[in-house]
Amino acid sequence: MLMQSPAHSETASGTPFFTALMQHLMQGTMIPKVQVERSIGPIIGFFLADVLATKLDTKVVMLCPEFPIQKAGNNQSTNIDWLMLNRATQELLLVELKTTDTTFRPEQAAIYRELQSKIAREGSAAFLLDDLDAIGAASQERGKYQNVRNLLAQGFGAADGNELREALGHSKCARVIYLAPQVSKPVDWPTSEEGWTWMSFADLPESLDARGYADQWPAVRSSLLSLDALTRRLRNGDAPSASGARNYRDVLDFDALLARCRTEGGSWVVGLKNWRSVLPSMTLEQLRAKAYKCDLAEGGVGNKLGSNWIAGDQFLAHVEKLRNGG
Repeated sequence: MLMQSPAHSETASGTPFFTALMQHLMQGTMIPKVQVERSIGPIIGFFLADVLATKLDTKVVMLCPEFPIQKAGNNQSTNIDWLMLNRATQELLLVELKTTDTTFRPEQAAIYRELQSKIAREGSAAFLLDDLDAIGAASQERGKYQNVRNLLAQGFGAADGNELREALGHSKCARVIYLAPQVSKPVDWPTSEEGWTWMSFADLPESLDARGYADQWPAVRSSLLSLDALTRRLRNGDAPSASGARNYRDVLDFDALLARCRTEGGSWVVGLKNWRSVLPSMTLEQLRAKAYKCDLAEGGVGNKLGSNWIAGDQFLAHVEKLRNGG
């Protein structure tokens, strides 16, 4: 009997495991007290270096998740979701994840701004090692802080503490990156020239080429897209679909849509008005000329009429039939 690898195993419904897992985790957006950032954070973190490398077109290294930074006036700490490094410029990347439109906090952004400013003032990020030592010395879990040091050394390729300090000394600036829903972006968000970047989930690359486990990335991204438009009003059912509110998470051209349908199958739906009567009359050239609204079949954005949304596997089967002369 042939055994499927875990990455490609399917649920009883035929949905690939990873797609089903993401759908399961995203249900937490509609459950009180569930912190979706905590449940999906490690999954995003697994791909994040490759995601940013693709987006920024440079080499990005993951240094440490939940990197501790010292609070002013004591040896307690707050944490950066991910500390990363732009290998080409030696710029540190301070990456923060938000999953709802209500969790952005100006006071947290101010902490990032102060750290960014301190690195620029000193022309070096080496002080982070001293802060890390001070926090670790005051902790009953000092071994964990030593492990953070080890992760930094590994990321920088440093053989010892002196090399690590020297490497951090070459990091003379930092960029703050918020990965957050588009609907939550503050109107006064700093510019990219100021070292601040806002990335919505739609801004994430659709593919990661041939990078490790790249075939699983589309399932992650497609699940995250709904967060871009999921406001408190929508969660509370206060935005009726008849008002013209967006009820899809992505718009794709024909080739990108087919790739997504191959990945998502029946868990993905494609917007095509009156598709049962319209689709049989369309040629392959007409289909290729369109852009398509898309969403998850379950847990998607807003309400949908079944007559206007076709399952991804059905759409793909029809296209293959046309290509085969059917």
